[in-house]
Amino acid sequence: MVAVPIPRTGEPAQLRPVGSAAPVQQDWTHLIAAGTLMAGGALLVSGRKKSGLAVAIAGTAIALLDEPEMLQSWWHSLPGMLSNAQQFLDKVEEYMGAAAEQGHRIQSAFRR
Repeated sequence: MVAVPIPRTGEPAQLRPVGSAAPVQQDWTHLIAAGTLMAGGALLVSGRKKSGLAVAIAGTAIALLDEPEMLQSWWHSLPGMLSNAQQFLDKVEEYMGAAAEQGHRIQSAFRR
């Protein structure tokens, strides 16, 4: 909740959180990351795919600079995720092969 102090005559008012004596500091890392992500999205929407992707990657990298623990946990879980993705793709490939084989059987049945 934000309290608005009533200024004395001639003094500008400053918004401060209730119970806080010091003004709130802005976290520039988050603002820069959000700005670059929005700029990357705007570039992607406008059709400039390569530059939009590059700017979005830069914004993501800036955002991750502030979260080293999360980045480390992602790095350690990456091999498991890649293994799961590989297993999923193997199952999809097996299913597609079975579907193609069944399709050939149906086509040969209709040709007779």
